[in-house]
Amino acid sequence: MRLSLALPAALLLASLSAVAQPASAAEVKTTRVLTRESVIARFADAQSKFVDVDGVNIHYKDQGSGPAILLMQGTLGDLADWDGWAEQLSKRYRVLRFDMPAFGLSGQLRSGNYSADRMLSLIDAFMDQMGVERFAIAGTSYGGLVAFRYAATRTDRVMALILANSAGVEYGKRPSQIATASLPTPLAGSATAPAPASAPAGETRANIFNDPVITAADVEVNLRHVLANQSLVTPLMVERKLAFTNMQGRLEESLAGRKLYERGDPLRVLSRVRAPALVLWGAANKALDPKTADAFVAALKNACNAERIVYGDAGHLLIVDKAAQSAADAMAFLDRSTKCRSKT
Repeated sequence: MRLSLALPAALLLASLSAVAQPASAAEVKTTRVLTRESVIARFADAQSKFVDVDGVNIHYKDQGSGPAILLMQGTLGDLADWDGWAEQLSKRYRVLRFDMPAFGLSGQLRSGNYSADRMLSLIDAFMDQMGVERFAIAGTSYGGLVAFRYAATRTDRVMALILANSAGVEYGKRPSQIATASLPTPLAGSATAPAPASAPAGETRANIFNDPVITAADVEVNLRHVLANQSLVTPLMVERKLAFTNMQGRLEESLAGRKLYERGDPLRVLSRVRAPALVLWGAANKALDPKTADAFVAALKNACNAERIVYGDAGHLLIVDKAAQSAADAMAFLDRSTKCRSKT
């Protein structure tokens, strides 16, 4: 019988109950069993739209009117991470965002090609389908890598580039050797499976990319790693991220994406960007070194201008940590970037 996440959240807890007990050979070997349809029923909202793009069923949102900006989420993220930005930017801009395949509510790529280059062609097809020829693009973490590669190779389409703690120059660091004793108190009221009580001190938590069993504790550790403001790690956020991670096929998608990842020469790629660029960084970033922001600005030497803003109390996911402030800074940058002329 297929589980529907539209049913009481207690059923989601029951569906993942195996991970709350010490594992045995007779028990389920994976938590990645939720159907995409059931997760859509739980987490899609009135603004959610779905469209077929190059044979991929894409979950997206389209808000506001005016010049267009496309927002690209990071690894293990989803378009809801941009809610704060969409609320502000949609007052003067048309804000488009979609869940990249392997994340959120979007469907699988039948080809199995989860490379960054495939994401670029998907952006082309999506924006064509939305009727948008020229637009600004913003990306965070892995979405930043996709965004700057797009801006460097589609100079005729990109009006402005915003990077928020972008990946691509430095390899990100994940939570390592998290001892059970050092974990924060589990969130009260979460509808997701609790952390296994039997984890020995010093044991490494599950790798969300590679492991078949992912619990709420694993997701919570990851969120507390990327957010400086720990109060933002709510039961609903953990529940949402856990459900997206535990959808059927997500392990295979994650492995395919990591297998096809090619770093290339990011500084050379960044030097090809011509549009005005804004680099946003969180000084409390545990995943990437704050000094990397300087490397981005230096590499954007052929952009018509390159600016940098550092937030002292923001972590890796600064678009959530400092949603209102970073969105206001982005809007101010977009407003004045129309005066910028690309270098030849």
